[in-house]
Amino acid sequence: MSFDFRRPPCAVGLTVVAAMLVAGATHAARAQSSDFYKTHKLTLGAPSNAGGGYDTYTRLLSRHMAKHIAGSPTIVVQNVPAGGGMALANQVYNTAPKDGSYLGMIRGTVIQEQVYKNPQALFDGRKFVWIGNMNSDYDACIMSASSGVKTIDDFYKREVIVGASGAGAQSYSFPIVYNELLGTKFKVISGYPGTPERMLAMERGELHGACGITTSTYRAVLAQPAKEGKVLLVAQAGSAKDPAYPDVPNILDQAKTPEAKQALEFLFVPLGLGRPFAGPPEMPQDRTAQLRKAFDDSMKDPDLIEEAKKLQVDIEAMNADASAKMVNQLFETPANVVAKLQAALATK
Repeated sequence: MSFDFRRPPCAVGLTVVAAMLVAGATHAARAQSSDFYKTHKLTLGAPSNAGGGYDTYTRLLSRHMAKHIAGSPTIVVQNVPAGGGMALANQVYNTAPKDGSYLGMIRGTVIQEQVYKNPQALFDGRKFVWIGNMNSDYDACIMSASSGVKTIDDFYKREVIVGASGAGAQSYSFPIVYNELLGTKFKVISGYPGTPERMLAMERGELHGACGITTSTYRAVLAQPAKEGKVLLVAQAGSAKDPAYPDVPNILDQAKTPEAKQALEFLFVPLGLGRPFAGPPEMPQDRTAQLRKAFDDSMKDPDLIEEAKKLQVDIEAMNADASAKMVNQLFETPANVVAKLQAALATK
């Protein structure tokens, strides 16, 4: 060992000791991090009842993610359906454990509610620790073959009666906004809880069709009526097109002004954020990195992909950075555009 004779020997010794202490502390911290999930379970919060779409995705992830986490923790699912996902978002942000043992699926619609300044949104969507998004959805406007509505141009030429579950649902809000921004002639009838009820109403002639049905639902649930020519996929909606339907027009492309396009993009963000997971702001960075990598690895796991096919659910994943970028897009929407959307929905 060589010494710098311009420094007292004791100073050299103290430097070496300090370096050893720092190295030891770093090693201990890494060991503690890698051991955390050996002694702690991981809980995944689902914003729906058991058996719902959000629950299906959450349980799918729960069955495959542990093998990608050091310690192979037990993973359990907690259903928190209240408030259309608002209760879960508030819980993750404010009261859930902040040590990396709790993640929740945060619906894009509840982040929108924060932008709308809903007082029930007790969080800042930009401060969630985003882990990744399992799937991006695309909306679909589906019409019965007997309705005579065959192209997107027909939405402007005649009254088109569509069914919706209620005022807070995309099946209601989407066509209402299309009328306001694009000049379509949808008449929205509420009171149809789900796709099966709307399909029956279409068969009875009560409805011409429905928007607010995802293209994945169209593939999984309506494949047979579509094959038989009973229903038509007339238009889709999203920040981009569903790759499975490149020739079906995207309603986003109907926007004639930059303001209308910004409003539709804001409206469609929750579709892109189809199944995103996040933790509370105070999560330790090392465990955040662990969980993000485990999530990304799970999305490429052949076993998960195979089970998703059996369940007839789509996996179109995005990583944490892409998920956060999409969330931030909501907050970058000009206030006057958001206000116009709120006004369109509030007056109907």
